[in-house]
Amino acid sequence: MSKLNPVFAPPQLTPQAQIAYYVKRVAARVHPVSLERIQTRVRELQLDFSADEIFILAALDNPRRVQWFLDHEVYYNNDHAFEEQEETSLAPRMVLRTGMAHCFEGALLAYTINYLHGFEPRWMLLEGTRDVDHNLVVYQDQHAVRWGCNAHSGYPHLGGRDPEFFTLRELAETYYPHYYSGYTNDPRDLTIIGYSEPVDITQKFGVQWMAQLEPTWDLYYLLVDDTWTFHQMTPPYGAQYRHPNETQPYMLFTALKQGWIETAPHVRVNEKNLPSDALRVWREFWQTFNPDDLLPRGRAAELEGEFYRLTGTTPLDLNFNAEELAAFLDKGYTLERLIH
Repeated sequence: MSKLNPVFAPPQLTPQAQIAYYVKRVAARVHPVSLERIQTRVRELQLDFSADEIFILAALDNPRRVQWFLDHEVYYNNDHAFEEQEETSLAPRMVLRTGMAHCFEGALLAYTINYLHGFEPRWMLLEGTRDVDHNLVVYQDQHAVRWGCNAHSGYPHLGGRDPEFFTLRELAETYYPHYYSGYTNDPRDLTIIGYSEPVDITQKFGVQWMAQLEPTWDLYYLLVDDTWTFHQMTPPYGAQYRHPNETQPYMLFTALKQGWIETAPHVRVNEKNLPSDALRVWREFWQTFNPDDLLPRGRAAELEGEFYRLTGTTPLDLNFNAEELAAFLDKGYTLERLIH
């Protein structure tokens, strides 16, 4: 579990002081070979890291050290702590300069460090229902050929994993019993329904983002597109709705292509385009669901599972996807950047 940022007394260091602190913390861990390797790699890629930043990166010369750094040296950046709080998408250099990162920002830092050290990282997304997704940076142990990952979270048991898993499904399933709803904070409200194929994000975004100081909004908004494949896992509605051998695109893209979400004249869920059985369940769900429960209970939960069986999504997720898409378009991005 990452260090939680104190609500009333967050640490306040200047960027220079934060970098100096990290240099002192990792000084004993820097191996000359790792330092030379990073210096050469950064020079070849023409990345604008400072000498002190390179020194810090050199110390984190394997994924286990990267996870130690995320767990013990980086506070969790809860940019949704307050409704009026502005969202962030800090680049890796800014994580080093602020000492803070949320899930996505921590993954960017881990990806950068592992990439520079030659571990061939890949990005994998754990897909949640009625909840936010979780970003993992996966890698294969070069000797045992097993999967491990780095991750950053403010919740217990959602950090990285040592390379002990023969398959990505085995790795993803270790998160299932610990990934409960951020809306209810009830450990019984499990929310993972799938995981993505591992993706090499440098093929789409290159490497210059690794050393930029500006926010990484393009990666934040454009990372997942309709080329990503997701494997289904047992949803929290019950094993009867599981299709473990099936794959599908991200839920938003299925909804768009089926016309369940429309963008003109404005972004909205168009229930009339749902299959007839799903439309019946949709209407009964909204007549039954009590918003005060935050998540469906009783009959509403049964209807949610039935809707998922018919569509691969849920009524709440359809609404969430429409809200996320509206925010995406409001930022000036276009659907053509996501749908190929």
